[in-house]
Amino acid sequence: MDSRLEELRSWGCNIDEVMERFLDDEEFYFECYTQAMEDPCFPQLEDALKKHDIKKGFENAHTLKGLIANLGLTSLFHIISEIVEPLRAGSDEGLLDKYQELLEERAKYEKLV
Repeated sequence: MDSRLEELRSWGCNIDEVMERFLDDEEFYFECYTQAMEDPCFPQLEDALKKHDIKKGFENAHTLKGLIANLGLTSLFHIISEIVEPLRAGSDEGLLDKYQELLEERAKYEKLV
């Protein structure tokens, strides 16, 4: 097993379930993982939050939530969920700070790219 998967497991990611989803294809998983870390929805979400564009913010956050969930990145999933739900309810109050928390956590994951 790829040592990066072991690292993810040590961070609380549900790697066993995720690898079933990826048919145990570690190379394909890390191709998707790399693409997710570089997804344009990250900067687009920031832009939407700065402009108080709730609709665009929700679309980008919801897309990221799906990507992150499919990859089993638990700590990122918890943070993005805390962004998606207020946007779903029509509020962006305090979400730029939460977005910065998301980026800080993502930096840890980017080291495995």
